[in-house]
Amino acid sequence: MNQLQQVFNYQNHQVRTVIINDEPWFVAKDVCDVLNHSNHKVAVSRLDEDEVSKVYLTDSLGREQNTTIVNESGLYALIMTSNKHEAKQFKRWITHEVIPSIRKTGSYSIQKYQLPQTFSEALRLLADEVEARERLEQQLKITAPKAEMFDVIASADNAQTMSAVAKSFNWGRNKMFAFLREQKVLRHNNEPYQEYIDRGYFSVRQVPIVRSNRTDNKVQTLVTAKGIEFIGRLLQKQGLLQQAK
Repeated sequence: MNQLQQVFNYQNHQVRTVIINDEPWFVAKDVCDVLNHSNHKVAVSRLDEDEVSKVYLTDSLGREQNTTIVNESGLYALIMTSNKHEAKQFKRWITHEVIPSIRKTGSYSIQKYQLPQTFSEALRLLADEVEARERLEQQLKITAPKAEMFDVIASADNAQTMSAVAKSFNWGRNKMFAFLREQKVLRHNNEPYQEYIDRGYFSVRQVPIVRSNRTDNKVQTLVTAKGIEFIGRLLQKQGLLQQAK
């Protein structure tokens, strides 16, 4: 496991990041401060288990602090539940600038422009800029869809986490899991029965769970657009569609 701690600033807010297994993670408290989540522990508690982890980071005094971090999926979930008007702008900045830059260089940085001194330097600078733009465009093609799936909850091409789907019905994640187990849609371990996978309602994927000293793999249940409609019909049939969490 490789780990590299970086810090960047957004509108006078300091947001710490850490690169683990070549993927960016974000300090939960810093993100919640930007998004006006008054209680970051409550906000984080609503995320899926695989979206949250703990890691030891060095503070400004050189002390090792056990810190809660969230991955990209958890970051987008926090953005989606923020009541701050600028949340979408923050998301766009993260997905279009910070994350592509982190994946390319291992850190977020705005390079200072230096004027070329000779004609050959100018040509080299132009070639470097073209190459950098091409690489960034390729990265954005990979990164942008991850952000867009939180813009449209039931887009036909997207599969959502149970946490995001539950929020769309004003339910809690654990309550939704329990309901689907009672309906014999999910097994005791919250994985869907094969029948409902075959119908196109759910999919599963292996996701890494980052611990302080190791990385474990866990099966995560995702809900498709058809699955969201299916869950809505189940809730409506039981008269539970408007029940709050």
